[in-house]
Amino acid sequence: MNLEELASRLGGEILNIGKPVKTVKQAVRETKSAPKQIIKSLIFISEKEPLLVIVDGDSKVSLEKLKNIFGDVRLAKPKEVKELTGYEVGGIPPVGIALRTIVDPKVLENDYVIGGGGSIDKLMKISPKKIVEHQRAEIIDVSL
Repeated sequence: MNLEELASRLGGEILNIGKPVKTVKQAVRETKSAPKQIIKSLIFISEKEPLLVIVDGDSKVSLEKLKNIFGDVRLAKPKEVKELTGYEVGGIPPVGIALRTIVDPKVLENDYVIGGGGSIDKLMKISPKKIVEHQRAEIIDVSL
């Protein structure tokens, strides 16, 4: 199933922006959303396994909090991100990634969120509850 079909099945949609969207600020401008509605899907490498960590656009991931739970942890390199997810940094969608998924509770304060849409010029609009359901995500406070 491709990403558009998956988004649609989960009640979301792919937004074709038509130009690169690499920052929260650009995503806010292009979608007329608040920063807290934009989500970042980040890949971390822990001692045990790679992780997909999702935080809102106002937040940064706390390495301390991640380390307390998962041991030694670091941000994945762009090459590792591509190998693990099939996507480039900046295009990682919040669903359809076969990794243990952690969602910061602040993400769930929104009715919908906007995250990576599979490529640098696309975004996905989706309910955060659907992300948690589909990814079987764990809700853990990992933001600063």
